[in-house]
Formats: sequence, structure tokens, C-alpha cells
Amino acid sequence: MSTTVLISGGNRGLGMGLVQGYASRSNYTVISAVRNPDSMPEVKCGEGSKVVVVKLDAGVNEDAEKGLKQAETEHGINNIDIVVANAAIGDSFYPLAKVPLDNFEEHWRINVLGALALFQACVPRMSKGGKFIFMSSGASPIDRIPDKEDAGYGITKSSCNYLARYAHFENPELVVFSLSPGWVQTDMGDRAAVRYGLEKAHITVDESVAGMLKVIDESSREKWSGLHVRYDGTQSKW
Repeated sequence: MSTTVLISGGNRGLGMGLVQGYASRSNYTVISAVRNPDSMPEVKCGEGSKVVVVKLDAGVNEDAEKGLKQAETEHGINNIDIVVANAAIGDSFYPLAKVPLDNFEEHWRINVLGALALFQACVPRMSKGGKFIFMSSGASPIDRIPDKEDAGYGITKSSCNYLARYAHFENPELVVFSLSPGWVQTDMGDRAAVRYGLEKAHITVDESVAGMLKVIDESSREKWSGLHVRYDGTQSKW
């Protein structure tokens, strides 16, 4: 029996790592939902597995439903078992008093509304026991003492935690939680690291992805649903 997984932003960084991680298993159908389908690299697949690519721009709300419709009409996929709302931007390096409002609005539209639009499009296509994961961040806890000028990004990821918490209680048939990948050596992570005097971020993509896959595999309504979890399987703060 095949398992169907959808990863938004699956063409690079953590998204690509997750696509590769699931596709390398046997009997998985992995939907990589990306803004530009032509940018999707080739992925090595395990026995009985495949990767399909659909167009989905997280900054365009109606694209979520269009992307799911494309998966149905072009690939015959009408049920999804696991979704990781991974697509996001993190290019807001300002103190809160100086963050440009259009920059903040862009982060909110992509990181929060984009994740919510994907959730709304996927829920009718998920059966009992399906798993929906909102990608969060270590920048998200509201009791954190700000040590970086990342207010625009951190606030949007805090909102993703709230979405996951709320969705958990509204959808008792699903497993829903937010997941922090750690400070990872992606373009986004390394750009922030250099800005704050480091050569690169703390952990590799492979390390983060391996941990996140384990957390998602082991998750259930009783374990992690409704909570904010880190890639290493520890519960994170809100």
C-alpha cells in the first residue's frame, strides 16, 4: 500500500531534503509543491516510489487548491496521508520598531496565510490518522528574549504554532503539530548565521531531516499532536 506525502517548497533546502527522504523509501508517492516546477531537481526514488511536481506559490492563496486539483487531474491523487507545510521565507532582519510594513506583510502572507491555505485545501483530502505538520522555528517561542533582529520572521512562525494548536482540537481525526527543524545549513539558515558572525548554521540538512522524519513517523494523537516539537524529538516552548 502506497503512502502519499505532500511537501511544500520541496525544490531546495529542508523541503528538498524531506522529499528525498520520503522518496527513497519504498512505496511512497511524494508531491513536491513548488512555485516554479522547472526548478525541481531530480530525485532518487526507492522501489515503488515516485515524485510528482505541482505548481503552488505559497504567496498566492488560491494556488493551494489549484495545486491539489492538479495532483488529482494529472496524477490521480485524491488522498494525502502526510503534509508538511514547509514553504516559507525568512528575510526580515530588522528590529520591530523598524521592520518595513511591506516586508512584514510579505512574511505574513507566505508563512502564515500560505500555510493556512494549504491546510484548508488538504483537510478534505486527508483520511483518519492523516498527519499535517506546520513548519516552525526556534525563533517562534513568545517567551524568547530576542537575540536577533528577526521579528518579522519569528512572529509568523509563532503564528504557525497557534495554527497547529488550534487545528489539533478542531480536527480530532488528524495528527497536527508544529515542528522546528533546528538552525540548519540551508540558504536561509546560513544567511542568518553569517549576519550574526558565524560561518554557517549549526546542523546539516541531513541531520535535521533524519530527525524530523523520525518525529513524524512516531507521531500520533497521543504523542506530539497539538504540540510544538523539535527535530530531535524534544518538546519545544510556545
